[in-house]
Amino acid sequence: MCLSICPVKAISGGPGRLHVIDADYCIGCGACARVCNSSSVIDQNGNILTHESKKHWMIPHFDASKCSFCGKCYEMCPAGIITRPFSSKVPELTNSKLCASCHWCEKVCVFNAITFSPAS
Repeated sequence: MCLSICPVKAISGGPGRLHVIDADYCIGCGACARVCNSSSVIDQNGNILTHESKKHWMIPHFDASKCSFCGKCYEMCPAGIITRPFSSKVPELTNSKLCASCHWCEKVCVFNAITFSPAS
């Protein structure tokens, strides 16, 4: 599961083999830990990160009244699932199920137009 959820493909390994996270590519989103049923992911401080049901993951919401339509959120999205549709300048998720809940879009938005809430 962690191999498929990592938005930057920083994990190597396979069934029955040790999975390794490449620190040079890891963005620290924690998606791998949230899908790991065996609690095998340890953060940089030595804390074991725990599994979390996907229904509790957070997804971004875009406030058109605050958005400047700069495009930084979709340029920075490591999963490539934020787009700006032609019919509207306001960004949207193409597939919320693919969101790794990394919060990068929120961090780059200087207008505070992006907030996170549970997916369901």
